[in-house]
Amino acid sequence: MKLVARFLFFFFLWTLSVMASPAYKEKLLPDFASVVYDRNGKIIGFFYKGQFRLYASYKEFPEALVDAVITAEDERFFEHKGIDPLGILRAAVTDLAKGKIVQGGSTITQQLAKLIYLSPKRTIERKLKELALARKLEEELTKEEILELYLNYVYLSNGAYGVKAAAWVLFGKSSLRELTTAQCALLAGIIRGPEYYNPFKHPERALKRRNFILRKMLRNGYITREEYEKAIREPLTPLKRPNRPRVAGYELDLVKFEIARKGIVPYDSIYTAGYRIKTTIDERAQRFAQKVLTRYAKRYAEEHELDDLQCAGMAINTKGEVLFVVGGTDYRESKLNRAFQTLRPIGSTAKPFTYLTAFQNGWSPLDFISNEQIEMPTGQIDEETGEEIIWRPENYSKRFTPFIQVRKALMKSVNVATIHLAMNFPQKIRKNLIKFELIKRSDPFDLSYVLGSFSSNLYRIVRAYSAIQGDGVLKEPFVISWVKDRHGRTIYRGSPTLKIVSDSQSIELLRSILQDVVKEGTARSISYLTNWFDVAGKTGTTNEYRDTYFTGFTTSFVMSIWFGRDSYKTMWERATGGGVAAPPWGVIARKLCKLYGCGQFEPSYDEIVKNYPLPIHFPEREMEELYYDELINSLREDEEGIVTISPEKTLGG
Repeated sequence: MKLVARFLFFFFLWTLSVMASPAYKEKLLPDFASVVYDRNGKIIGFFYKGQFRLYASYKEFPEALVDAVITAEDERFFEHKGIDPLGILRAAVTDLAKGKIVQGGSTITQQLAKLIYLSPKRTIERKLKELALARKLEEELTKEEILELYLNYVYLSNGAYGVKAAAWVLFGKSSLRELTTAQCALLAGIIRGPEYYNPFKHPERALKRRNFILRKMLRNGYITREEYEKAIREPLTPLKRPNRPRVAGYELDLVKFEIARKGIVPYDSIYTAGYRIKTTIDERAQRFAQKVLTRYAKRYAEEHELDDLQCAGMAINTKGEVLFVVGGTDYRESKLNRAFQTLRPIGSTAKPFTYLTAFQNGWSPLDFISNEQIEMPTGQIDEETGEEIIWRPENYSKRFTPFIQVRKALMKSVNVATIHLAMNFPQKIRKNLIKFELIKRSDPFDLSYVLGSFSSNLYRIVRAYSAIQGDGVLKEPFVISWVKDRHGRTIYRGSPTLKIVSDSQSIELLRSILQDVVKEGTARSISYLTNWFDVAGKTGTTNEYRDTYFTGFTTSFVMSIWFGRDSYKTMWERATGGGVAAPPWGVIARKLCKLYGCGQFEPSYDEIVKNYPLPIHFPEREMEELYYDELINSLREDEEGIVTISPEKTLGG
């Protein structure tokens, strides 16, 4: 038996000598969770698998924590060479008296060796291995490195491994420097029996153990009598229950999506490498938006007896930084993130890009376009009748008129007029939809696309509308500001990808009409916002009222909101973007403006309208400028906003 033990002793010494290297400590470190912060430095989640452990370097340990741990576990730690003969002798006497191994007499270095390499089973063989390993650890590491490893390995109850994870779980502290002397003593005391001294399950035991450590610290001169008296009166923990690490959520899913898409770090390493990930998310806005959208979704569902109504929302600031992302009513019930993981038709959300194309090609908001019914053969045969299918786009009002002014057609979201306008330059519209990254170059294209028949999502929509807000400069949304490794070294910095997609003059014309959409158009339900700041946007509703959108912007942000059913069924008759999506958009917009401030667009609405280009497209034939005022005065507007020609001024009159 002695020969075997001696062989094992020298075998492990040889093994460790082979393993020794300048990066020895780094190789011994366990896996660590990555911490995710919002833009204000608030922890919003963690990425980890298995044990919840947060990396802490020795320099992060407060002096009181080191003193408490040394007091509790190994008073001669800084004096011995990994093995404490006095401790072993004391343990041996106890073991002989009991007739079995009941007390290890282990130093912190021995405990570390056991944590890294060995099982907790108490045997003579394991003890010999532990001694060999402890001696080698002392040879390769400084005392500070040993203590750093130890305090990153130890289990401290409630699923927390290592002192930094325990500080967050037990006390809600994200920095070890925030720990009080009493809290340091409690952590040190828990090491001996994590579940036995669990402060939430066994507070009396934990308190007794903590106070015992504090008395020893006083006796050993680590704390003064005044510090001791203060610590002894302190509650065990300020928390009613232990913190549970949040590992998933709609905004956290977007963070993981961006890491994978951009290859910022190896994807699996986010669960093991202990990164610090700073995001652009504002958790205040995130929580508020989730609350508002969920509340509206539940109210709509109750009113219309729906059991699968969902919501989604996303906002970016003027830099392209994502402020919040909501993917559904409740992440616990559905983890599908409808803001960027699904594709659905976007309806009239797409219309502004047809009108922008018109302005880029010399049209004025004051021009006129036809609003007469369209019938187009599709080339497809109806299987039941054997006849060719004819496409007949409808207006929401179910009415048609000879003509409508361009700005009114967009302001009131008139389908047929938009089709008539699009027929002037369909391929140029297609190129714009590609440039604004709403569709791909390989996607098919037909005139129904100008009405938003193609599928997209909120991520793409806010990206496209960022160029309307930003004078023709499109910004790729991003959610990661920077990533640091566990030692604080910056390994990635996020920044927007900018692309010029339009001239600013055409964008200004479009923006002025999108302001009219809010003031007196299809989104007038949120016109009250214009009492405080400028707002522009566009509603969107898809066939059979399956989807409703409102996408709008202020001087500070672009935000898109969606409501629909996962079953793709009709929500309810007359469910529109203006009536369903716009109201919660307005509530969230006020919150964002309180957080970030919102002002007036430049140039101003009045300045843009005053300088609208003279119209060149009149009913049926070109008219000289002297007839323009007379024509405008003869127009009247019906309740749906459709402009018609008065009887005495009909064509040819």
